[in-house]
Amino acid sequence: MIERLVELLMPTYANENDSSIIYLLSSVHKRKLTGSPHARKIQLSAYLLCFVTEGEGVVVLDGAVHRIRPFQLYLLVPGMTVEFPEQFGMVQYYGVRFEPIELTKSKGSYGTAAPSTLSLGLQPGLISVRDPQRICREIVQLYHQARSIPAAGRDSFALRIQLEQFIHQIMQDDSESPSTQQDERVERSIRYMELYYQQKISIEQLAEAAGGMSSVAFSLLFRNETGLPPVEYLSNLRMKLAKQLLSESNSRVKEVAAAVGFRSEFYFSRMFQRIVGVSPTMYMKRGKLKVAVASSLGFGDHLRAVGIEPVCEVDLFQYPHISNEAYADQLRGRLAELEQCNPDFIIADHYHTEFKDQFKRTAAPVYMDFSTWDWKRNFERIAELVKREREASEMLTRLYVQIETAGQKLRKRLGMDRVAIMQVSHLGIGLQGKEHHPLNELVYGDLALRPCEQAPEELWRWEMQPESMPVLDTEHLFIHQHHIRAGSERLYKKLTETEAWAQMTAVKEGRVHTIPNWFAMSWTPIGRQRIVEELMAFLENQKT
Repeated sequence: MIERLVELLMPTYANENDSSIIYLLSSVHKRKLTGSPHARKIQLSAYLLCFVTEGEGVVVLDGAVHRIRPFQLYLLVPGMTVEFPEQFGMVQYYGVRFEPIELTKSKGSYGTAAPSTLSLGLQPGLISVRDPQRICREIVQLYHQARSIPAAGRDSFALRIQLEQFIHQIMQDDSESPSTQQDERVERSIRYMELYYQQKISIEQLAEAAGGMSSVAFSLLFRNETGLPPVEYLSNLRMKLAKQLLSESNSRVKEVAAAVGFRSEFYFSRMFQRIVGVSPTMYMKRGKLKVAVASSLGFGDHLRAVGIEPVCEVDLFQYPHISNEAYADQLRGRLAELEQCNPDFIIADHYHTEFKDQFKRTAAPVYMDFSTWDWKRNFERIAELVKREREASEMLTRLYVQIETAGQKLRKRLGMDRVAIMQVSHLGIGLQGKEHHPLNELVYGDLALRPCEQAPEELWRWEMQPESMPVLDTEHLFIHQHHIRAGSERLYKKLTETEAWAQMTAVKEGRVHTIPNWFAMSWTPIGRQRIVEELMAFLENQKT
């Protein structure tokens, strides 16, 4: 077997008088280590990559004490001793067991050898990872891929390549090189920006650096490749570098502005505020600032997900059941409450755009981008503003593991059953589509549940009146009654009296579930956790 493998791979991996390492997958498993009243000590006989997903504890690896915590990656090697002290606690992890083989070629002949630990390119013990979400995602994919193949076939070439890519990505985790191949001309212009960002750079200079292109042709090519105009890409590059410099102790705004290519401190500050959301001075103080929230989508949960409680949380939207007079009183009271809390800045959603001028009298508002439905980008941006990037990354990794685990259970439980999600308001009925909204992407994308046939492909929601509702081909119907005090109960009653309602399988089998506002909850990681938990609970309670 090994000899055949050498014959196949040596022309690719090894040059004359050279050697390379390949990795053979033995197994991928998911384990839970629990505490014991007695200390334990084991000696490893195989190579093992362990990614911790839950729990904490202390272990001793070859005499060195390590505090195990979620989202850490460890490399364990043959001969290493692992000691578990008394009352170890509980740790859950994914383990990848593999065998490295060094392929050698000398004077035209091939051979194999057991590589030294140093030649692996990774040091045993704790491995620093820059993006634990990616590591978690890839190791879970490897786990499911391996489980789908019988044990006798787990030395398949596809799995071997997947494992090699995974290990090489770990080794290159600190690399900043882009993962996707760009047009060489665009890459040359980006390298030019990275070299000369401290100077004034024109479109003509970038076009020339790209290979003597015209400015118009270069701008079109650059935008097609990167999604951004060259000037905006350069501004973002400068702001990224500026954020790094501002995070250093004793940094000064004027010096940072000059260091990233701005002659005017005022213009730099204005550009920084526009791109980042807060002034350079405020960015330097992040992590020590008082933050308020103005949101109709529960954005306070973005802060709670990284361990911060907002000093004030208001929702200034005028809901349909509130009269103009009552709303005016409510608005004055909540704006006064916001002012009394004296925040340093206010995180706001798009429902609060009209209050921008009022907010400015209290503190600088920072509005989140809703143009792409990207809830995760907003969460990461908020975490950066409060200096909790690590906590945000860990939260997203926990959420990914929860969704992956729940998705498997839900799909197994549901089988071929279909799911429909509906919102009934005082104005009409909305059937959720398959994408273009955080809730749709969670249920039909991340959890991979089967939508009903009538769920629209291109629309995030299909709006209609009760009498226009078709018979939904669904075994499970989840309904939220929105704005009840404004009259949604009337439309809900009207819906339940239609012929289409009585013909739905979910209605006939008693599988209609009333839900809270998942549509708003899906915009935050804590809200998404609750949705997954509620989905599990609904289906658990309806076991057949």
